[in-house]
Amino acid sequence: MSRSRSLAIAVLAAVVGVLGFASPAAAHDELIASTPSIGEQLASAPSEVALTFSAEVLTIGAAVIVADGAGRDWVADEPVVTDGVVTVGLQSGMPDAGYEIRWRVVSEDGHPISGLVPFTVGDASPLERTPAATGAATDETGPQAAMQEQGAHEDQGVLRILLIGIGGAIVAVAVFTLIQLLRRKKGTRST
Repeated sequence: MSRSRSLAIAVLAAVVGVLGFASPAAAHDELIASTPSIGEQLASAPSEVALTFSAEVLTIGAAVIVADGAGRDWVADEPVVTDGVVTVGLQSGMPDAGYEIRWRVVSEDGHPISGLVPFTVGDASPLERTPAATGAATDETGPQAAMQEQGAHEDQGVLRILLIGIGGAIVAVAVFTLIQLLRRKKGTRST
């Protein structure tokens, strides 16, 4: 076998290995629907919110907040996760206002995902997000702090793919070296 053919086989093996492991790691569940839907204007306050995901999500780590402009959380109980749908009941007496569903779940592959779903009750204006004051003291516990950590978890996904690529390159070099050693042994036996 020629040296270039051996190298081509080793590179092909590495590419197959990297693609085989990187593709599942890059695909995460995602929110595909919500009740209320994004930007929906409701005539009256809902009694619950539901978030539907593209696949099953883990029950551990599920967090939902339904906040008004003052930051009050209107969630009445713990989220219930069933067949890729996260449902949570709301307190009664929600006034006409803009609201935001802030959610965080752990996808089937163990990767946390989060997002926002704004909606409005009555003729109120949508909730306007104001930039957080720098240097202000905040409560760093509970679901809100967990949602803010989402950016750090996304960086871990990029690192995982990078490490898989490096691993594939190492496998390619190892296969190439093994082929070269076997060729040399075969060559020394025949002489």
